Amino acid sequence: PPSPPPPSPPPPSPPPSAPPTPCGCDADAPWDPPGGAGAAQGACRTADGGYGDYTEYRGYGNLTECKALCCDTPGCVAIEFTADSGQCEIHTDNVTRTEDVSGYDHNCYVPPPPCPPPPSPPPPSPPPSP
Repeated sequence: PPSPPPPSPPPPSPPPSAPPTPCGCDADAPWDPPGGAGAAQGACRTADGGYGDYTEYRGYGNLTECKALCCDTPGCVAIEFTADSGQCEIHTDNVTRTEDVSGYDHNCYVPPPPCPPPPSPPPPSPPPSP
C-alpha cells in the first residue's frame, strides 16, 4: 500500500504587531491625567476650573481599586485618587485639566478611550449564476 503523504508545513506566523493601544475601561491598564501622558498631576478640574459633578468615596487602598470603581460606575469620565487618605472621587462631568492644590497629593486620571467596534463581517457572496 502507498504511504500517506507527508504532513503539510505549518502556515507562516503573522509578523509581530505593535502592542495594542489600551482602550476601554480597564482598571489594570495605565490611565493618564487629563491632557495625556506627561501632563501635570493634581486635582481634577473642568474647563472652567470648577470641580464638576463627582461622588466621593473613602477607604480605597490603592489606585487600581479606585479605577475599578470608575469602570463599574456609568458615566464616570475621570477619577481623583488621594493615596494618603484612601479618597476616591468618581467624576461625571468632563474633566479637562488638573490643578495643583498645595499640601495635598491629589492625582487625577481619565480612562483610556472606548475601544473601536469590531470590523463587520464581509457580506455573503452572491450565489453562482446558473
